[in-house]
Amino acid sequence: MTIVDINIDWPMRFSMRYLSFLVFSTTMVSSAYAMKPIPPQSGFSGFINLGAGVTSVESNTLAKFGGVDLGNKSIDTLTSSPDSETSGLPVLGLEIAYTFASTRTQIFFGNQLEDYIRFDFAARAGVRQEIGNAGVIGVSFLQTPLATEMWEDPFVTGTNRTNTDRTSNGYRLIWDKIYGTGLELRYSAREVDIDKERSGEDLGLSAADRALLDRNGDRNRFSVQYTFNRDENKHRITPAIAYIDQDLDGDAVAYDGLSFNVNYIYSVNRWKFVTNASYATLEYDEANPVYSKKADSNRYGLSFTAFYNKPFGWEGWLANAGVVWFEEDSDINFYDSSVNLASIGMLYLF
Repeated sequence: MTIVDINIDWPMRFSMRYLSFLVFSTTMVSSAYAMKPIPPQSGFSGFINLGAGVTSVESNTLAKFGGVDLGNKSIDTLTSSPDSETSGLPVLGLEIAYTFASTRTQIFFGNQLEDYIRFDFAARAGVRQEIGNAGVIGVSFLQTPLATEMWEDPFVTGTNRTNTDRTSNGYRLIWDKIYGTGLELRYSAREVDIDKERSGEDLGLSAADRALLDRNGDRNRFSVQYTFNRDENKHRITPAIAYIDQDLDGDAVAYDGLSFNVNYIYSVNRWKFVTNASYATLEYDEANPVYSKKADSNRYGLSFTAFYNKPFGWEGWLANAGVVWFEEDSDINFYDSSVNLASIGMLYLF
């Protein structure tokens, strides 16, 4: 049995970029495990996880996720880093898959296990196809099922800010176990839509300056990773590098950059210990009109998760507990952010 992609990429990743850490979509840490092999027999398979967590979030742009408050409704200044907001939240995951053994094809719906463990809760429906010695190809459509809310205008001070919905839909392509090696290529693209984008309106910015702050647009990510196994899979190390392109309509909030990740899994007896570390450097396209400089930033991430197989002798179950630390240090203090998370859960594989 394998467990899979804490790319806690929590992964997930505050503005859209921090949200991807919480829905944890996409830019934090590398794969903890590779894509699960397609089972040799036809039938249903999958997993379900029930759990809970406590998170402490510092963000000036994120309002709510799944109905849970994660941002401060009112702020007094635009020059300081955000205050911390602590909340409890459910940690839920589910995937149902069906395998056609004769054609080595699998269709699936839900949260892929490799994404769930990285705390990426985007719902996906798709197909995986084994193509002989060439490996496994996966294609899926992505949609965030839980309501995510941003601030219509995050730059409002001295009074309550107004929430607005954010949606993110797209697709993902994966080529795993390329010609029998540990190499995996992954590409994802999403279109982000902010229902009411009013950034800078309260400051009386010109239409041209407000256009520079438009958070609608596309997100693209391409990653390459390779898994090394040692001592009969007792040690698994997966380094990865990813190119991130946040191609938003507003040039002052659009950026690109590189992310460097490493994942280490240590297995002993009934335990698996998963450690992830990541670093990313991001460069913005244009200066922010509110601050007259670019919001270039560095991201740091670290997580540790422990899995215990067959707790209480329960076949197919894994008890799990984890902690996550994420920080983004921007050249503009207003965009600094951090996430701290502790969670526990019970995961059932079938």
